[in-house]
Amino acid sequence: MSQYIEIKTVENIYPYQAKKIIAKGTVKAILTMGTISPKAKLLFEEAGILWVEKIPEKMFKRSE
Repeated sequence: MSQYIEIKTVENIYPYQAKKIIAKGTVKAILTMGTISPKAKLLFEEAGILWVEKIPEKMFKRSE
């Protein structure tokens, strides 16, 4: 099964969202422009999922 990085543009990621992401079983890392709650961070860490929050929107380029 292939693993991938998931990019979220939501303001916040909470535990219920983290559980849905973890349940997919294919996500290796989460990148978000918003924040990740402390409990969601813990869930990701326990599942071996890397995470990065508060990434400035300008870091993402639009493809043409």
